[in-house]
Order: sequence, then structure tokens, then C-alpha cells
Amino acid sequence: MRKLTVFNFTTLNGFYKGPGEDISWNQHGPQENEHAENGLQSGNVLLFGRRTFEMMAGFWPTDQALAMMPAVAEGMNKAEKIVISNSLTDPAWNNSRLLSGSLEKNIRELKQSAGKDITILGSGSIVAQLTDLGLIDGYQLMINPVALGAGTTLFQGIRQPLNLKLVNSSILSNGILVLDYEPA
Repeated sequence: MRKLTVFNFTTLNGFYKGPGEDISWNQHGPQENEHAENGLQSGNVLLFGRRTFEMMAGFWPTDQALAMMPAVAEGMNKAEKIVISNSLTDPAWNNSRLLSGSLEKNIRELKQSAGKDITILGSGSIVAQLTDLGLIDGYQLMINPVALGAGTTLFQGIRQPLNLKLVNSSILSNGILVLDYEPA
């Protein structure tokens, strides 16, 4: 059975997006890029909600992304990608396919199918829905040493407490915490 994990960055006070969906507060230095490169080397299938997919598809295939973070851009563009959407009709980013219909049914079937493990990037509403369904096997959070006065929390809208067990942790030299959790 495939594992489904989440990778997301948050502020110290738990926001993964600031007001107006701002993510400019997230640090993208050499250590963060190296971490992203290492994560992409796993070959996991990347899973996105529509809004995150459209944001990523608007950046990673560009010359700017290739110039700024060549290895990450290459990995993102090569990776197999799945976008969950009932409104998108053509996921034009290379190596992308669409998954529409029942989120729970589709993810259960995807996890039961043969293939590589799956990583959700961003996509907070999908993270919250799949958390409530008990379908996420692990959470990796990159906590930036910044706090915002408002925003959207990663677990916005979950209906029950999520108890987690810390299985790994590291601290980057710039103070970013990388925490790996599994459901307790």
C-alpha cells in the first residue's frame, strides 16, 4: 500500500498562508532548496489541490524558476503530478493528470494501487479533509521563525483533534525547524 504524506511550511503560529494567500514569508535559501531537492529525489508522486497546482504550474516551468532553483525546478517538472479538482479540465503542466469526483474514494483507491508513495504539497483544504478521513500517514512541517497576525492554518476546518507522534526533527542553521510526525 502506498503511503500518503504531507510536506508543508508554516509560520511559528501555524499559518501556511498569510492574508491574500501570501507565502512570501517562507524562506527559500540554500538549505531549504537542498531539503526540497532531497525530497524530490524520493520520486514520490506529488498531489495538489487545484489552487496550489495552478500556482506551482505557473512558476516551476518558467525560466525564472530554472535560474533561481535549477535542481528543484527540474525535479518539480519531471515529477508525476496529480491534481484534485472537479473544475479543472486540462492540467497542462507536464506529467500531470486530473483526479475528480469523490476525494475519499479516489485517495483510498490511489493508496491501494501499485506505485510510488504520494506527497501532498501545500493544498491545505485537501490536507484538512484527508486528515479528518484518517488517510494521511505522515506530516513533515518546516516551521519558519516568523509569526503573522492573520492567515490560514494548515489544519483549518478539521473536525476532531489530530494527535501526532514526533518521529524525526532537525534544525536548519537559519532557525527553521523540520518536524516529521505520524498519527499517534
